[in-house]
Amino acid sequence: MTDLITRSVPDIDYLSPKLFDDLGIVQTIVANDTVYVSGIAPLTDASGELDVAGTTLTEQLVYVLGVLERSLAAVGVGREGLVAWTIYTTDVPALAECTPILKDWVGAHPPTSTWIGCSGFIHPQQLLELTATAVVS
Repeated sequence: MTDLITRSVPDIDYLSPKLFDDLGIVQTIVANDTVYVSGIAPLTDASGELDVAGTTLTEQLVYVLGVLERSLAAVGVGREGLVAWTIYTTDVPALAECTPILKDWVGAHPPTSTWIGCSGFIHPQQLLELTATAVVS
């Protein structure tokens, strides 16, 4: 059964493999034809510390969508393979204002979507986090 599951932390200019290892998680899992993408935070650890990428929700969302695209591409999937995402945010009204960005990003292949308001994240300046599910076509 485990030969049908591939776990990876792809080299996509995101967080370091060591951080994923320290957390006991991976960035992507491919199980059969389904791709699961771990929560993507607008963070970088290039300095050796966790730093937030952008100060506004819009900046953080654009960064997270870039990481999502690279995560999917690393396992051979394009945007058209995205079937669902969940976006967690500390500011649902600000996320609602970003609907045009989300709509433009998915284009002709909209996924199912869930938005969840929450009180905070691992980094105090983090405003959102996104998880995604895709299929290999």
